[in-house]
Amino acid sequence: MKRMTTLLLLFALLLASCGNTQTSETQPAADTDPVQTETETINPLDTLPEADYAGAKYKMLGDTSASWWMISLDSEESTGEIVNDTVYERNLFVETRYNVAVTSENTDSAAGTLQKAVAAGSDEYAVMWELLNRTLTPAQSGQLRNLNEITTMDMSGQGWDINSVDALSINGKLFFACNDINIHTIEGCSAMFFSQKQVNDNALDNPYELVRENKWTLDVMWDMMKTVSSDANGNGTRDAGDTFGLTTGVGTYMFMLNGADGQLVIREEQNGEDTFLMNLASEKVINLTEKISTILTDKQTTVIVNDDAWGNDSFHNDEVLFKIMFIGDLSGMREKMEGDFGVLPLPMMDEQQEFYTCTVESTSHCMSIPVTAADTDRIGVITEALALYSDLHLIDAYYNTTLKGKIARDEDTTEMLDILVNNRTFEYSILYQTWGVWPAYLPHVQKNGAEGLASLAESIQKKSDTAVAATINEYAKLEG
Repeated sequence: MKRMTTLLLLFALLLASCGNTQTSETQPAADTDPVQTETETINPLDTLPEADYAGAKYKMLGDTSASWWMISLDSEESTGEIVNDTVYERNLFVETRYNVAVTSENTDSAAGTLQKAVAAGSDEYAVMWELLNRTLTPAQSGQLRNLNEITTMDMSGQGWDINSVDALSINGKLFFACNDINIHTIEGCSAMFFSQKQVNDNALDNPYELVRENKWTLDVMWDMMKTVSSDANGNGTRDAGDTFGLTTGVGTYMFMLNGADGQLVIREEQNGEDTFLMNLASEKVINLTEKISTILTDKQTTVIVNDDAWGNDSFHNDEVLFKIMFIGDLSGMREKMEGDFGVLPLPMMDEQQEFYTCTVESTSHCMSIPVTAADTDRIGVITEALALYSDLHLIDAYYNTTLKGKIARDEDTTEMLDILVNNRTFEYSILYQTWGVWPAYLPHVQKNGAEGLASLAESIQKKSDTAVAATINEYAKLEG
């Protein structure tokens, strides 16, 4: 193995892993004298199965073309940086427990590299970490295994994103999913940031309390945006130096739609089989689009950075109340911004919505197993161990390093991030862009808002249905 360490480091690691435990307590009977409560702590890592794999390799193929977000597959050595060191310790723990060598290979096209390996019949790679929208091709061309058939993996368990497992399954087949091994799957979630200075200066309600009380809605957000917006520099021109309610990019149409519990494509079961239905013409999507378009096209309150590049710095200068981007932008803002800021989920449609949710960007990473992988039982055991350790330690390490600095209140932001990542939406229209829904929707609503959405849906219906049917048929041909 490439790592050398002392037993003391391993013991320290095992002790540290007790930080997240399950607790069972024996309570005294009500009619007896109180007795000291006995507490039994269970370290989830102790529940992992025993095995000795005699030095076998577990090699991860990782795509680095999206390196503007953090990738956490491997670490050569301890450096004192908390995320790096947690990855190092995680892999060391798994190597020691199972007598394996955890390695990685980075490339700017994991799918392309895998295709060559599969064509050559190579079992070099245990797993592949690739962008969601780049994993569709190897999945549909038979290069990946059905994860549901790996009996040593429990994708409903700790360390897996059950939202991805559900959303990315088609008729019982699942060829890629997200888990906590790679932080990239968290950083690619949409999020809203707010300026604490703007909240204080305008005597606005505490955004965190609004979230907790289920009062964080599109209407509340819109009212707050209008309150702060002004010609702050007094030059009579909309430009840098003015105060705005929101700065963001064009993709925000999707983030806000999903956050308000709307989707452009929905999955439905018909005759016992999965199918996907275009949802553009639904009353819900039309009403939400109308409201979201009103917010995003109001130039007095909103800056779309695709049109006005100066808006990229406006939030960092505390000239904007809200910014909508990705969780991965947190670390960059911490370095650029002088004032305090906080993180929020996207607003709900109304107070009756059951939970907050966020969009997972199609360039976020997901994990898959090559069809040529030789020992899937072993791969499953090691993957489970890496995912469980990551859930217990790596996520906390990421929160710790990311939230240090200019965050308004770290404990509040940690709570908000938990809300975000626990309810992730995998929007089919951006994952399967060949279905033609998102590419048609975005330019239409930028120009027309919600007007004519029903006609747009009618015009692309046949072509979209044909593309959906082709995808389902491709999955049906695959073994497993």
